[in-house]
Amino acid sequence: MDKRAARVVGCVLVVLGALLAAAGICWCKKLGGATTTTCISSGVVMVLAGAFFAVGVVPNISFLKGGGVGPSPDAAPSPPTQQKELDPNLKAQRREIAGQRAVPGARAPAFSMLALSLDQSRVPTSHPMVPMYLLDKNFRILDWNEAFSLAFDHTMEGRRGMSVLEWVYFLDNYEEVLDHGVKAFADPENPPLIDVEPLRYTSLTYGSLTATKRAYRIPGDDGECFGWLVILDVVFAEAAKRDEFYWDLIRVLRRCLMWSEYAISYDRVLTNTDSYPELLATMVGESGPLPEIPPNARVLELGAGSGNLTRLLAEPSKGRAVVALENNTTMIEILRDKCQAHLREDAEGPGIFLVRQDASSLLGLQDGFFDYAVLNNTLYSLDDPEACLAETRRVLKPGGEVRISGPKTDTNLNRLFKKFKKELQAKSLYAQLREDFEHVETINRHALSDRLYRWSVDDVCDMLGKAGFGEITYTTDRAYAGQAMIVCAK
Repeated sequence: MDKRAARVVGCVLVVLGALLAAAGICWCKKLGGATTTTCISSGVVMVLAGAFFAVGVVPNISFLKGGGVGPSPDAAPSPPTQQKELDPNLKAQRREIAGQRAVPGARAPAFSMLALSLDQSRVPTSHPMVPMYLLDKNFRILDWNEAFSLAFDHTMEGRRGMSVLEWVYFLDNYEEVLDHGVKAFADPENPPLIDVEPLRYTSLTYGSLTATKRAYRIPGDDGECFGWLVILDVVFAEAAKRDEFYWDLIRVLRRCLMWSEYAISYDRVLTNTDSYPELLATMVGESGPLPEIPPNARVLELGAGSGNLTRLLAEPSKGRAVVALENNTTMIEILRDKCQAHLREDAEGPGIFLVRQDASSLLGLQDGFFDYAVLNNTLYSLDDPEACLAETRRVLKPGGEVRISGPKTDTNLNRLFKKFKKELQAKSLYAQLREDFEHVETINRHALSDRLYRWSVDDVCDMLGKAGFGEITYTTDRAYAGQAMIVCAK
């Protein structure tokens, strides 16, 4: 429901509510009783509801019904749900062509769902609720999914590129796993197609669990072993803990999807405003009160998002080495496309080294390596900001500087989005970007409202002090059209 329709509905409710309440008062004088009291109460509720609608407090009915944070239903047509069918003549023609070839499986017995029971736990799956991880051919950790992180207490976080042994040590039956690995992979020239073994683990949150590990060998394009896809069929010792895990995972996946859809829309909107590029230029020191981050500096960008600040930091003429750390896969893909020309495979020279990792743990980054760390609209989104700041302090050189921007306790979203809208209208872009604009605004108002107003400048300064930063070098609460803070510390 758009704002104009909400106001109309609101005015109608106010009028009807007032009439109902007045009728109740009149009946009360003549008849009395519970019915008249109900009329009066209903009228008052109707008036209040109408007032809420009229002033726009309830602008998005689909959101309140659980419709999510996406655009309203009338903003765009839903994706098609019908199943595609082949024209019978075309299908017959293609079947005839296939019959002229010895196609594997073409003459297999007819399949019946009732005749074949398929145990899905015994085949590779991409289901997001199933814990899994990926190793290269040398058993080094490449990647893992959210279900694995949650069930196993984020024990792989920061260990990408390390031997899987670094994770095996966390298992309760690690000695059995070590002995099994020695036996199963004794011949490196002839690794098994699949390796199955039991695992035992004690989770900090979900207690004791067991898992059947199935490691499937992945061939490369040349047919040689590329790596291993490992699927874990997890069984929790307590059914209540299993249910708790599923609920927690649903929340994690929901937030991951929210950040993904947010990234797609905000990247289109904010890059076309004036306020957002001004904030980025301020953070880098190209304009405003902060000194420029020097050429050839080593910079850690935490929560790099879709790569707008990353690209600015990595301007070739500056020669900076930028480690861009981001955990959301959609944002990473947008960043990768945007910054493709500057990506590199190590952080020893200028360019961008992209790392998929949660900003709360910087395990894998060495102490005292970076000259600067930048968190642009990142800190407020973290579940453990204190851990992030402590880790940031660790990886900075003595005298290194952190620069933080983000919302504040008195951020006024109305003013901020009015300014964005005015800037887009001045460039004749608002009509084109209206759906994305409203999407970004809705997510900020509803999905992010519990995080946007977390801290004042003083709160962030206190957090930096507790993390070990000794000197606050700059603060303002007037950045980003007056609706954000910037805090810098050494």
